[in-house]
Amino acid sequence: MYDRYGSFRTLRSAQSTTALAISLSFAAVCTVFVISYLLFGEHIVATLHEWEFWPSLKHGFSENGSVPTPEFYARAVERALAYLVLISGFCVFVSLAFRSHGDGIARGDRSTPRQLSPALRDAWLLAVLMVIAVALRLPGLNLGLWRDEASTFFEASAADPASVVEIVKYAELNPPAYYLITHFMIGIFGTGELALKIAPFLFGLLAIPASYALGRVAGSRAAALFAAALTTLSPVGIYYAQEARPNTLAALLSCLVTLFLLKSFDSRQRGGYLVAFVLCASLLIYVQYTGLMLLVSLALATAVLVILRRREIPALPYVIAGVAIFALYLPWIPVFFAHLATGTPWTPENEWLDQPRAVIKNVAYMLPWTGEKSILAKATLGMATLIALAVLVFSVFRVFRSDRNTVAEDREIRGAFVLGTAILGPVLLLAWLSLTGRYMFSFIPIASAFFGVWLARAGRLAEERGWRWLQPLPAGLAALFVWTLVYLWDFATLDRLPKSGIPAFVAEAGVDPDDTLYLFNPDFLAPTFGYYTRDLDVPMFGFARLQDPHIFKPADYAEMWNRDEAVEETLELIRAKSREGFERLALVEGGNCKELEDKGQMRYSRVWELRAAVDDAYAPLTTTSYPARSECVAVTMYDLQTPR
Repeated sequence: MYDRYGSFRTLRSAQSTTALAISLSFAAVCTVFVISYLLFGEHIVATLHEWEFWPSLKHGFSENGSVPTPEFYARAVERALAYLVLISGFCVFVSLAFRSHGDGIARGDRSTPRQLSPALRDAWLLAVLMVIAVALRLPGLNLGLWRDEASTFFEASAADPASVVEIVKYAELNPPAYYLITHFMIGIFGTGELALKIAPFLFGLLAIPASYALGRVAGSRAAALFAAALTTLSPVGIYYAQEARPNTLAALLSCLVTLFLLKSFDSRQRGGYLVAFVLCASLLIYVQYTGLMLLVSLALATAVLVILRRREIPALPYVIAGVAIFALYLPWIPVFFAHLATGTPWTPENEWLDQPRAVIKNVAYMLPWTGEKSILAKATLGMATLIALAVLVFSVFRVFRSDRNTVAEDREIRGAFVLGTAILGPVLLLAWLSLTGRYMFSFIPIASAFFGVWLARAGRLAEERGWRWLQPLPAGLAALFVWTLVYLWDFATLDRLPKSGIPAFVAEAGVDPDDTLYLFNPDFLAPTFGYYTRDLDVPMFGFARLQDPHIFKPADYAEMWNRDEAVEETLELIRAKSREGFERLALVEGGNCKELEDKGQMRYSRVWELRAAVDDAYAPLTTTSYPARSECVAVTMYDLQTPR
């Protein structure tokens, strides 16, 4: 039976036996799949290739004019089988780890194996989760870089740390800490694609034990294991662990900040935990501005707890901690307000009626779902999102109830309140700023711990009420395996397309810096090209930012695009370069693998004005498309020496 507010000490024999039976059934299914592939692998691959199997895969290729090869399908099937075996083995391991001391064995049998201690068992389970996490994240490391990651390279590769800080001030809308870390990583590992991704990959993995620790402090061992599993399997967590951006470091620090704050509430070592809290919080807000939203939310939660439990939680240490964080952040505050004034001009502002939809999107982003477009998938995600939002609100207001609780109950209520506030605050603030989606990524480990607390609570309630049909451990293992089957092919084909088509263009067409002028339409394609031609002195320009387009400058970005003379200035530049002896123009177009449209303050539709003007001035020679996942491009070559 469940320990009321601890971990799984002993499970009923029926539950553990059912969990083991389900796990062995999964393993048997996987064994059949593996044997079938060993016997009929060539025929299976040929059939999949002929059918262009799986809608998301077919769509991902067809919209970019590419065709998957049989070798691609063979690699994908083998990877899918490896994932199935890994998850099946994990299910068997979990069911065995949670079996009661005497399940299936006579009490008098001295040969009964000794049960693992809860701490050692959890350590083994956490280690297996880390192996699964590595397996899920490794394939994405070879997807190449796209413009955001290329911008990271140019900002972090400045001559010295002071130069890194200066370039981040005008080329980013983030603080400089991550770029300083990348600067030192470049000095050690170099500037290759994999070298730039080492740090985010490691930070993404470390978020798993961090979410376990947060779930353990906020709830129980069961909650901690749920939290670690959800962080391991998060689709967006898998993606961002192989992107050279600050996201995974911000997520790790957000988790640690919340962990140390919770630890400080009921520990005799409050001072030490508050010091760790101040250091992590200060580093977090030097990594990503979303950290400020977290700190505001945690400050509100702390104030409420100090008022409600003034005898247990003194106010003064937390006031001192807040002042210390403010003092450490003081040097960057002028830059923060400059970045705040710049904002994100490419983001449409939400009307008041759109705010609830933005809130729903932000909550849904933290759930372990990806973008299935079927009606059933959308309906299921919508219901799960509404339930999650209701639980968030309930957890925040539950702390005000005056019921007498046990120490364990009070600890769980407080933990759920702090976690719920840490999530709900950014959800509402980001929606108010018209920001959704990836801006919520920093809070996914916290959300995993929060959901872990409530999943463990749901399992405990089912046990207490005697709902034999709803056994938490078998249900959890079945849900894990079903989730794996649903996302298996997407994970196995994660590398079906590179992030950007520009590396293929550079490799296939070659770069001629003496005869060819490279013009990027729009300019935000230039950082990727600049990265892949970083050892060459290539003449490249961008529309509507002509000079140094590989260094993004968000300040006055919309104003640059909205200038009436932007198209004529670009044409005059082309004419001037043709007079200098350049023979060809490579017009690189594209963006997000879909037609650009006006967005927010940005008149992206002006790319068609420039294209029409160039076509009127010069005859196009060839046009080649380069498919990609995020940054597909089409390159049109023009002869500059024979204008129309």
